[in-house]
Amino acid sequence: MRRVTTLAALVFVALLTACPSPPKNGECKSSKDCEAQAGFGKLCVSGACAECAADADCKDGFSCKANKCEPRPAAPAAAAAEAPKAECAGDAECGSGKGCQEGRCVNTIEPACADAAAFTAHFGYDQSSVAGESAAALKRLAACLAKAPARRVQVDGHCDDRGTTQYNLALGKKRAEAVKKYLGDLGVAGTVETNTFGKEQALCHEAAESCWSKNRRAELKIER
Repeated sequence: MRRVTTLAALVFVALLTACPSPPKNGECKSSKDCEAQAGFGKLCVSGACAECAADADCKDGFSCKANKCEPRPAAPAAAAAEAPKAECAGDAECGSGKGCQEGRCVNTIEPACADAAAFTAHFGYDQSSVAGESAAALKRLAACLAKAPARRVQVDGHCDDRGTTQYNLALGKKRAEAVKKYLGDLGVAGTVETNTFGKEQALCHEAAESCWSKNRRAELKIER
């Protein structure tokens, strides 16, 4: 009887050994153990079911972190082009006659100084001296240029249509030079150039003093 009992026990142990119990959820001995388990991953990594062991186990755009496939971070955007260094942060850094605009020092021009035509000088018949209202206009111009200096000032001399072409070209030159000297005496800095058109660019063509007086002039062109 004892033999029978012992034999039965041995057979039972053998059966238990031949049919091992299935692994608990999430546990494994091989990746095959993970295939039948949902929600744990299909790879056996260190006795546990996982999604991955390396980046190669994940699909494109994902990498393996802590045995899980996670989206790779977006590539950093290209660095923005380095902005040019600011020349100034405020008007006080730009000096007299200039203001700070978008990081650059630029000449500031008051409305009263913006129209060069307001400073046109006029002359008497056959005259080239600066006087009267013309002198006052040039003084205003000098004050404007002191606040906002010009890169270049051109003075164009003009005449009425009386006299020869050659004579009027010479007279126009004298008028332009007179304005240049007057501005220089007022302290205008920068390049002042002169030119003459004689009687070739008349503003009007009537044979009357009201027209001739308009043509006897020196016009200014101001470049900043």
